[in-house]
Amino acid sequence: MEWFDRLLGRKHPSSSQKSASDTQLVTINWASSPPHLALLQRFLSARDAKDGAPDYWEPIFGMRPQCVIDGMVALGLLEPVPLLEKIEICHTGAELKKILSSRGLKVSGKKAEQARRLVEADPEGMENLLVHRKVVRCAPAVSEVVSTWVAEQEKSSEMAIDGVITALRRRDFKTAIRIADAYKESRFQFPNHPAQDAMTIKSAPRSIEGREADFATVFTLRPKILNGLQPEQWEGIYLNYAVWQLLGSTAPGKCAPGFTGVGAMDSATATRMLSFYVKHQSDLARMRESGIKKAKVIGIGGCEACFALKDKTFRLDELPELPYKDCTCELGCRCTAIDLARAKRIP
Repeated sequence: MEWFDRLLGRKHPSSSQKSASDTQLVTINWASSPPHLALLQRFLSARDAKDGAPDYWEPIFGMRPQCVIDGMVALGLLEPVPLLEKIEICHTGAELKKILSSRGLKVSGKKAEQARRLVEADPEGMENLLVHRKVVRCAPAVSEVVSTWVAEQEKSSEMAIDGVITALRRRDFKTAIRIADAYKESRFQFPNHPAQDAMTIKSAPRSIEGREADFATVFTLRPKILNGLQPEQWEGIYLNYAVWQLLGSTAPGKCAPGFTGVGAMDSATATRMLSFYVKHQSDLARMRESGIKKAKVIGIGGCEACFALKDKTFRLDELPELPYKDCTCELGCRCTAIDLARAKRIP
């Protein structure tokens, strides 16, 4: 029963004999701790324990994540994988060929065959070669608990998506925003890399009323690059865009089932073009408010239409609509416009 107690995070009478990191972990009921469950989720498939989590997650646990992982290993929550699997994970195909060759063994075959050949020929040598590598995965009972938690998270996500889409179809943008905000507030997420945060421009929080007005406007926009969409297809793209903005990921299967596209564009590309159009309109409004009169088109597309616009300067009232309607790029138009003063500062 001691292992079962440890599995549930219960403190066992003999726990005083454990290491400090083990004791810290035992006092936490990992099965109800989202950070610990999310960390264990990374080990549903075998991986090197040293690559399990970055150091910038430390604030979540109150200690270095590696200490938490080491404690999980010591407690049996994470267990070593068989040598054969360890070899496959720790070595590339090229490395296995080199090891096989050094032992005078046949080098051909798939990676699994190469690894098996090495284990059969020299198990002790391979153990010694990887003695400093600790490849682990969740113990079976732990895997069951973590998989159940993951399924619950996925169910919550599906419910949020369904609720948001239902509200959006009614054009009840306020309810859609509240459902999305409540879901994002409840879900667990590890912190972003500090470098990513440093490069992210954080805007001031907007009121629900302001965000509601934004979506109401977007659902009336018809960028010319999407000319040819049928009414039901426009609806699907509007929904997909709004779900993306509210929840951080699209749901084309729910928003635009059976989308036949426009030209070579699939639903993802069409949604991206609507997003670019919204940003372009916002940029234009900002430039006008700042008294800017001219802008330069920065084109990164590969089609003739985009090349024709590249590096050209226009008065704002003469600037072509972007994304450009004549673009034939496979990923859609990526042209953007920036004010002339800023363009001169770009090498």
